[in-house]
Parts: sequence; structure tokens; C-alpha cells
Amino acid sequence: MNKPASSPWLPAAAAGMCALLIGIGLGRFSYVALLPLMIDARWASPGGAAQIAAANLIGYLLGALIAHRLALKAGTVRVVRIAMVCVLLSFAACGIDLGLAWFWGWRFLAGVSGALLMILAAPHLLGQLPVAQRGKAAGIMFSGVGWGVVLSGFAAPAFGAAQLPLAWFALAAMIGVCVLWSWPQYGKPQMETHGQSHARPAQGRMLPRSALLALLVAYSLDAIGYLPHTVFWVEYLVHGLGKPVSAGGAYWVVFGLGAALGPPVCGLIADRIGFRKTVIGCLAIKGAAVALPLVSTSTVALLASSLLVGALSPGMGAVVSGRVIEIAGIGGHQRNWALLTFSYSVLQAAGGHVMATLYATTHSFTMLFVIGASALGLATVVASLGSAPQKGSVLG
Repeated sequence: MNKPASSPWLPAAAAGMCALLIGIGLGRFSYVALLPLMIDARWASPGGAAQIAAANLIGYLLGALIAHRLALKAGTVRVVRIAMVCVLLSFAACGIDLGLAWFWGWRFLAGVSGALLMILAAPHLLGQLPVAQRGKAAGIMFSGVGWGVVLSGFAAPAFGAAQLPLAWFALAAMIGVCVLWSWPQYGKPQMETHGQSHARPAQGRMLPRSALLALLVAYSLDAIGYLPHTVFWVEYLVHGLGKPVSAGGAYWVVFGLGAALGPPVCGLIADRIGFRKTVIGCLAIKGAAVALPLVSTSTVALLASSLLVGALSPGMGAVVSGRVIEIAGIGGHQRNWALLTFSYSVLQAAGGHVMATLYATTHSFTMLFVIGASALGLATVVASLGSAPQKGSVLG
């Protein structure tokens, strides 16, 4: 008797994990651990290093804007592969100090590529799997963000400012390994076949107007709220509190562990209490965690802040995406999620630029945490205004 064909969910999940590790875990978040090293090595001033960080956010905005169009023209698989290679090249190039404009351009490219990988890779792979296997596969995929943070948290302090080129090259080598392993996974015939249909927007209703506005505003404010930790956290610990680079790396590893564990935990909670309540609770807890350094700089407080903000960074994306499905259904998910992702990237880029300018001008971290915590507090209030699904009220 022939055994029924089983869907290879684990290789698909691992390929998605590699894409998010490359594009977001390393491509986006590793610079948080590298930022103080860039300053200590005198490759950039504090203001210049912050502007390099903002370049990545601006690139992410452009990537979010063009991802769907590129996938339609060139095919999802080809775009994903090119994006992975671009991140690899950007890290190799940043190992050479050729000035601020050089770093800005390559970090901008990494931001564009990171957005392409975030928007295209996981949905493309999940589309190849049965519904019953998508939950566990998505949990593994989004954990790639956290594992990338963990890797950078170990690698950056290990090399230090004196060997900064080697730190960039070591991270490039890690990306290269992920590219080599995941490359054939995206080229499997069944993925190419499904990829063409998946690239076409699904037909479905838009969100109810009140729920759409509440979720859109709350998720966009979250993009501002998490910036103090995802841009300045290690810089704050090292140059703000005077901790050694190794300690900053350790706290960043804790952030990464939270980011690796957060999505599946948030998903389990949402299964029990619903996505709307989970979104509200996550925003409230995240806001308190961002504000925690304003109240206490003890080891326990800093560890808790690292862990909770880490867990609720990719975790928030998971539960907001689930909230969209909860309201609009699978058919309306793609269009609505694209809208929320673009809005998020706009506020992230604008907020990153403002915070980088503010830090360059004042060299103070206090206002950054105040802005982040306030944005998340407002997001919590706005999210609570979103009504439950109403089948008769739609947009579009």
C-alpha cells in the first residue's frame, strides 16, 4: 500500500526561518549590536551611526512599497533569492570603511531586501502547506528574527571595535550559510507552481471601517514604540549606562531569545482569548517594558525590558496578522496585511529618522524612551476602540 504524500512542512519552515534571519534578524537588527562598535572604532560619529541605522528603515519602506509589484514582474522565488544575496553583499561591503555615504547606501539596500524577504518569503512558503501545518511552520519561520539577533549579540562583542571588519565579515559568512542552504528550497517545482497563483492578490473583503482604522493606527504606532530598543538599546547600555560591550551583547542576546520565543507564545495566547484581546494586552505590556528603563536601571529591570520588548516585536506582527484574518477571513488577508505593513514601514522610517536626529542633537536617551512608551500607550487605547467583526460592514 502506498503511503499518502506528506507535505514537507519542516524544510519549508526552515527556509522561511533562514529568510527572516537574513532579512530581519541579521539584516535589520544586527546593527543594534554593531552601532556602538562603529562609534568606538571611529568609523562614524554618534549622529552618523544613527543616520546609518535610519537608512535601513528608509530602505524597508521602499521595499514594502515595491515588493508585490516586483513579485508579479519577476516571480516571488527570483525576488527572494536576489534579496538574500543583496543582504549578503551589503554585509561584506560594510566590512570596509569608505565613509558615511558608503555605509548609508549598503544599509539602505539591506533595508529594501529585508522588506522583500519579510513580505514575500513566509507567505509564499506557507501557501505550499496544508492549513493544519501552517501554524507550527509560521512559528518556526518568525523565530528566525530572534535567532538572528542572538547570533549578532554573540558575534559583535566577540570581535569588538578593534576587529570591526571581522565582525561584519563573520555575520556575512552566517548569511552565506543560510543562503546556500535555503536556495534550493525556493526552487522546488511545487513552490514555483504555487508561487504564480500566490503572487496574485486574493479576492476578499476589506476590513470593517472602524476595525481597520483602529488596527492600522495602533500597529503604526507600534512601529514607533519599538524603535528605542531596536535601534539604540545596546548603544544606551554601553554609552548611556557605561556597561562593557560584552554586557551590551548579553542583553541583546536576551532580546533575541525573547524574539525567538515570542511569536509562538503570543499565538498560543491568541488561540485562547482571541486576537483582539491579545493585541491590546501585548501593546500594553510592551509599552510598560519600553518605559521600564526610565523607572529603574537595575539588572532585573534591564533584563525584563530586553526580554519583553524582544518577545513582543515579532510577536506583535504575528498577532496583528492573525487579527486581520479574524476579521476579514483568509480571502481578505493579503490586501489588508499589505496596507498595514506599508503603514508600519512609513511610521518606522519617519520615527527612525526623527529619533536619529534627536539623538544626534541631544545625545540623550531619555526622550527616546518617553516617545516610544507614549506611542505604545496611545496604541493600546486605539486598539481597544476596534470593534469585533461585523459581517455586514466592509470597505472596497
